[in-house]
Amino acid sequence: MNTQFNRARPRGAALALAVALTTVGGTVVSLPQPVLAQSQQSPQQSAQPSLRVSKVSSNDDKSIDITFNKALGSDILQFTAANAAYAAQYIKVSGGVAGGADAALDGRPLSQIAGTTVRPVDTPDHRTLRVVLGAGATLDGHTYELWFDGGSDKLGDLFFRSADGGVLPGSSTKRSKFRGTIQDAALATVSSAKQVDARTVDVTFAGTVWSGMPAGAYTGTTITLTSGDSSVHPVYVESLAGTSQRGYRLYFGADLNSDVSYQLTLGTGLRLTTNAGPATTEVGATVEGGGGAYTAPKIAGAEVGASGDRIEVRFSHRIAKAGDLAVKETKTGVSGTNVTADQVRELLRFTGLTTTSGQDVSQALRDDAAYFSDASTLVIKLDSGQTLRAGARGGVALANGAVTDVTGTANTSTASVSVQAPRHVTSAGTGFNSNGPDYLKVNTHATTVFERYDYKVSDDGVSVRSDGVADKVVGQTIKTIEVENKYIKATFAPSYGGRLLSIIYKPTGHDLLYTNPVGTPYGFSSAAPGTPGNSPFYQNWLMVYGGVFPTLTEAEHGKYWNVPWDYKVDQSNGKFSVTMTKTDDVDYPFKPSKYVHGATGIKTSVTYSVDAHKPTVDMTVSLNNPSAQDKQYEYWTCTTLAPGAPSHSGSPTMSVVSPVKTIYRDPGYRWMEGVEQPAGPAGSGLLKLDKLKQMSNWTNSGIAYGQDLATMQQGDWWGVVNHENDEGVVRVGDNTKTPGMKFWEWGQNGSFDTNIYSKGNSARPYIELWAGVSMKFFSPATLKAGQTLSWTETFLPTMDLGDVTNANADGAADVKVDASGNVTGRLFATAIGQKLRATLVDATTGKALDKSAFTGSANTSVKLKGKVAPGAQARLVLTDTHGTTLLTAESGT
Repeated sequence: MNTQFNRARPRGAALALAVALTTVGGTVVSLPQPVLAQSQQSPQQSAQPSLRVSKVSSNDDKSIDITFNKALGSDILQFTAANAAYAAQYIKVSGGVAGGADAALDGRPLSQIAGTTVRPVDTPDHRTLRVVLGAGATLDGHTYELWFDGGSDKLGDLFFRSADGGVLPGSSTKRSKFRGTIQDAALATVSSAKQVDARTVDVTFAGTVWSGMPAGAYTGTTITLTSGDSSVHPVYVESLAGTSQRGYRLYFGADLNSDVSYQLTLGTGLRLTTNAGPATTEVGATVEGGGGAYTAPKIAGAEVGASGDRIEVRFSHRIAKAGDLAVKETKTGVSGTNVTADQVRELLRFTGLTTTSGQDVSQALRDDAAYFSDASTLVIKLDSGQTLRAGARGGVALANGAVTDVTGTANTSTASVSVQAPRHVTSAGTGFNSNGPDYLKVNTHATTVFERYDYKVSDDGVSVRSDGVADKVVGQTIKTIEVENKYIKATFAPSYGGRLLSIIYKPTGHDLLYTNPVGTPYGFSSAAPGTPGNSPFYQNWLMVYGGVFPTLTEAEHGKYWNVPWDYKVDQSNGKFSVTMTKTDDVDYPFKPSKYVHGATGIKTSVTYSVDAHKPTVDMTVSLNNPSAQDKQYEYWTCTTLAPGAPSHSGSPTMSVVSPVKTIYRDPGYRWMEGVEQPAGPAGSGLLKLDKLKQMSNWTNSGIAYGQDLATMQQGDWWGVVNHENDEGVVRVGDNTKTPGMKFWEWGQNGSFDTNIYSKGNSARPYIELWAGVSMKFFSPATLKAGQTLSWTETFLPTMDLGDVTNANADGAADVKVDASGNVTGRLFATAIGQKLRATLVDATTGKALDKSAFTGSANTSVKLKGKVAPGAQARLVLTDTHGTTLLTAESGT
């Protein structure tokens, strides 16, 4: 995601973070991109001019607007959008009259007035927070004073910061006077409704609508336009940014008649909520005529990225279908739909654009050639090593009827839009020096801060209950070990579940793993305290942190995901290792009844290793049963994967790469049957694994299990690829010892529509894959008396691969043969800087099709081509200079 365009705009995962979803009723509000909250201000932030309250005013007898002198920071906007109870803890208002309707406004925190909320108002300048008083207080025509009071906390540490880093200084502010009003807060009413054109209607409410209006594709019947005996419902609803949550655009699937009078009805089922509360009756308005014909979608513009290898095509409308491909979109406008080279060539016509190697753009595309970052933006990728000629001019046009927008209108324009490559190609650098010496650097005294909701542990010393989670985020400082070599920087956290927290791949600066920016406890038991719980989790709660970590000796996240492990560090001869150990001696009396194994006594040892000369991390797991009895148990390695992005991000284009052809869907997630084709008898739960490889096709959260992994010819690996930049991560293991492969995702909408500060909602943009000694959760394995079971898992980066056919610790390869027998092979080797050889072979005849002697690259793969008889297969072989085979990948297996 280092792609640079001449115009700064969010793409892919960045777009997912540029909006927030206020979840009550589904109203979507555009807010600035959230950032990781910091418990302390940096010197640069502290030096910024202070944030201050510039104006306080009342809109009606239930609301108070607090306007600041500058744009508010994304963290306070995001936090208050997600948690409307938060800021009321730190805002006080005085001036109420004893015995009056405003008596509660006596200087107490507004959180003490039940039902009071504080939320951001979606103004263009993002400077305003609005207090909506609960039922216990109503403004009168008095003069009041409002101030912020953080008590023992500094206001800046409580997120009250501006976009430029300034803070509300100290722990309290000066008192701001304002005059109340006796004007009653009003329920939802429409101030205007007007046709923009034949297929769109703009609706403006008289006041802010906090929730109730849907977002995105709409299939309901609670929004209706009526004319005489006929009625029509919109097919898409869009919130208009910067309108203080008052403006919305409705899109219709057929032309409206500008000469006919329409009546708009917003049904009670929407529960349109304003300062006065939810509407209990229908809201209606007469729609003004106007506008002209609805214009069909077309290309609105196109430009080449600064690196010269990408073309961004922007459409005039949101696209619902590109050819036969459905363009997915979340409620907040994130797409992530991947587009192949053949599909791009069917959609677009390029003229006059050639690469520096002389190829036409349409022939210089990657196999995974493009992706929709949002429903109106298609980003086209040239193959590695291909860039447009500097300053080249050309055009891009749509094929007739190639795209259909959200109203069902197909494009009619095939006019070419001009495109020009930059005169000077630039590429974002990371400071990686491919010619620098190998080295190993270890810091055993590092720390990291895990931002999480504040909570208290229950009296049992283990569980957390929902009422024990405060409306506040705090920073938990965790001791870590940081290990760097030339290629990677790995962070280990023995004190938090024995985990590998992060693997930064230095040539790109991106993480292979996902780390949660804001943790929130969830999955609580509803059983009475002191009785066996009914949570999905052993301790009757869970909190996502991320990375790679061992789970034992029960299913799900096991017993030890958040506790310190014993550890020992060893460093010698250019190699580092940290061995973390845990003996299973816990038998929590209030665990849910499905956890049955008790304290097994199994000794678990996990050794993470880094070699100065390799871009990989090894994880050697050893399980020992020292007792004289066989023990049933579960062991799983959990991974949260989001390669090719910063540690707290994930791309909506991500897909699983795996040899698995069949999955078993957990019985609780039947929605998968509407996505994939069956792979077994009805009711068996067996499905083909095709569409569900792509994150954008996970329409909901879910659990599935890969089948037959241990018996496959090329089955000791799986991973994830980010198709924005074709960076990936692969886990290599021994799947005769870890035959289980569990899939978990939060769903595309759940991942990218979730405000990270949403209390109790841990949905995040990553793909969670697990490796287990048994085939599925709550299906135990047996460790015999005295037995030790051990294996090694290796985590490695992949570059310049859109898919993987086979992988091991020496690299990953993708081999494809099309219906005509054309063969393409790509190979990324982890022996960066070393001399190697790749050979592409006809698997039937053994004839060499193509060869390449090369030096392992940190950024690109080696590409080979050839041709075999239709239906035949090909094999790609990686060898070192001594002829030793390092990796073999064969198509069609």
